[in-house]
Amino acid sequence: MFDDRSYKILEAAIKEFINEGEPVSSKQIAAKYDFGVKDATIRSELNALTESGFLSQPHTSGGRIPTDKGYQFLANRVMQDMFESMDSFHRNFNRMMDIMGNKGWSNFVDKVSQETKLLSAGFSNKEQETYKTGLDELFEQLETNSREDFCQIAKDFEMLDEKLEKLPQVIEKSDSPQVFIGKKSPITQSEHLSVIIDSYDINGNKFYLALIGPKRMDYAKNINYLNKIKHGRRK
Repeated sequence: MFDDRSYKILEAAIKEFINEGEPVSSKQIAAKYDFGVKDATIRSELNALTESGFLSQPHTSGGRIPTDKGYQFLANRVMQDMFESMDSFHRNFNRMMDIMGNKGWSNFVDKVSQETKLLSAGFSNKEQETYKTGLDELFEQLETNSREDFCQIAKDFEMLDEKLEKLPQVIEKSDSPQVFIGKKSPITQSEHLSVIIDSYDINGNKFYLALIGPKRMDYAKNINYLNKIKHGRRK
């Protein structure tokens, strides 16, 4: 059973990997974060977190990298913090319409892709139309050189229209974004991707928006971005 310090060390390790893209060591965490314990204690915590499946250690005596379970933990933690700091759950429909303007959902999805630097896809339940853009943005961020991996992601892109149309049947009703790591995603099959999906009720129209990016994406930034769209809170 882990305590709060263990989870904070795990969160620090995942954030460091997201920022640097290199396996994270206990010395690195001890030097950058003040947990009030020695390097050996942090190393012991990392060992326990690795044994529990939150982290992996590619090389003996080397640094740690997050597993899918670890990424899911971080995403859940971000959403928990988001709810604790939110003063209202009322949706701001006018804000959403201002973002859209009169150019339709296509421009909205394109704007989201540009701002997040991710593949953005949407589905309008009322109009039964799908929108997708940003495959080039996604390819630029991938950390694989495998032809097979690129082919799978291209196939995922081609299948998005069909997958998005099924979202109303497979996505649980929720006021918060839902995060899917790797092959758990309902709209992609690549093990190298993570998907964040949110839904919006705009004047009786249910619109589903998906952000698709590498597993080493900035979950906090992207989840908060979707939340600000929905609730009209922009800094």
